Parts: sequence; C-alpha cells; structure tokens
Amino acid sequence: MLLSEPQASPYDWRFRFFQFPVRVTWLFWAVTAAFGYSQSLSMHHAFTIAGISSNFAVLLVVWVLTAFVSILIHELGHALAFRYYGIECEIVLYQMGGLAIPGSGFIWARRGKRTRLTHQDQLVISAAGPAIQLLLAAIVGGLALGCGVKVFSFEWLSSLIGLQLPTTRVLDNPYAFCAINFLVGSSIYWALLNLLPIFPLDGGQIVRHLIGIVMRRDGLYEACCLGAIVGALAAYWLLTNGGQIGGLFFASLAYSNLQTIQSARGGGSWW
Repeated sequence: MLLSEPQASPYDWRFRFFQFPVRVTWLFWAVTAAFGYSQSLSMHHAFTIAGISSNFAVLLVVWVLTAFVSILIHELGHALAFRYYGIECEIVLYQMGGLAIPGSGFIWARRGKRTRLTHQDQLVISAAGPAIQLLLAAIVGGLALGCGVKVFSFEWLSSLIGLQLPTTRVLDNPYAFCAINFLVGSSIYWALLNLLPIFPLDGGQIVRHLIGIVMRRDGLYEACCLGAIVGALAAYWLLTNGGQIGGLFFASLAYSNLQTIQSARGGGSWW
C-alpha cells in the first residue's frame, strides 16, 4: 500500500530483511491488535464451546504476529520488484499497513543504461505485493489442506465457486490452528483489499499504469476518478453494515482521490 511515510520514533523496531532495512512503528502493533481483537475473541469462544482449552491473550498475540508476517511479505514483494529494476528501498510497517519506499528519483541503472521506470515497470511493482501475499496464502493453506486441516478462507472461496473440498478437521492445538487460519485469512484479505481500484492502493496504481499504457499518458486523473467512486461505494457499504472503521478508511481514500482530481483540474474548493 502506498501512502505517506510516518515519522520516525525512538520506539520503532528496526531490522533488516533480505538486506532491506525494515522499520516497524509502535502503532502498528496497537492497531493490528485492535483489528484482531474480535476475531481472536470469536475463536476463543468457539474453542471453549468445543471443549478445547485456549487463552485469549495468546490467540491475540498469534493474530498480531501472523498479520505482521503477512504484511511484511506483501511489502517484500514490492521491494524485490524495485530491486529487480535496480532500486533499493526501505520497508515501513505502520498503523495503515505497510510501505515499500524506494530511493529518490525513481532512476534505475541496468547494463550501464539509466532511464526512468515505465508504466510496464510500475505495473509489475504494484502487482508484486498482492501476488506474493496470495502465493503465501496458497502455499500455507494448501499444505494445511493437504494435511487435512480446516482452512476457513479456503472453505469460503470454495463455496463461492462451487468447489467441494475434502473433509478437514480442527487441530487440537488451538494456537497452531489459529496461526494457519490467521495467516491465510489475513493474507487473502489484505491482498484483495489492496487490489481494489482505489488510488493509492495497489489496485489503483495498477489501474493508473494500465491507463498509461493504453492511453499513453500519466493516468493519475482517470485512476483517481475511478478511485473516488469505488472508495465512496465501499465506504457507504461498510458504514451501513456496521464496519465503521473500514468505512471511515475508505471515505478518507475517496476524499483523497477527490482532492487529487481537484488539484489536477486546477480548480478551487469543492465546497
């Protein structure tokens, strides 16, 4: 997800992953825990009903760690794509998700030739994050399914396409079972969320560069027009179905797209 970089803090955790510098803000842990609270609590209640002993706090920690791995892998996909084009970048995980921040200038050099990234290059970079995240979900979920473990996200997807999955079971170890399902579920959810055609999400970036390829122009204006509409529709649906936090998030994205359209047109205030 490509949004603005948060300010550095002495409480940030810094390390290197595949030789990329990574910074994790303290708010990432707090917001991720808040998002996983209800799901962890639901799983705890389900285990209690099934007669399986579990600790809610540990389940919440499992949720936070699996979300951390999933989002880190997503941003690694973008970072590896940048590296392929000769650009090193920094990965930042914060309250809005993650960022892969390239070096300045978007200039790359391969075989002694220096040039700017094309729309095709940017398309690959934007798609790399969701692609590697869905690959992670497919590998972990596929292995679990092959071992006869129930994967809720796979069951949901199979019901949508009318596919019959083999008989599966719930593991006696609630933490291992939740680690599998949290990792697969969050990876699929985060990838699909980012593929929505709302700028500056990955889907909005993909739309922008597809328009750029077809129309031979920047594509930002058209991508923001579509993003404002889709963002507003998503916000309305979520707000009317009890998803206040998600609704406000998409409403802010829709407003951001409107501001970009206004700036591109050189007009005054919308209001």
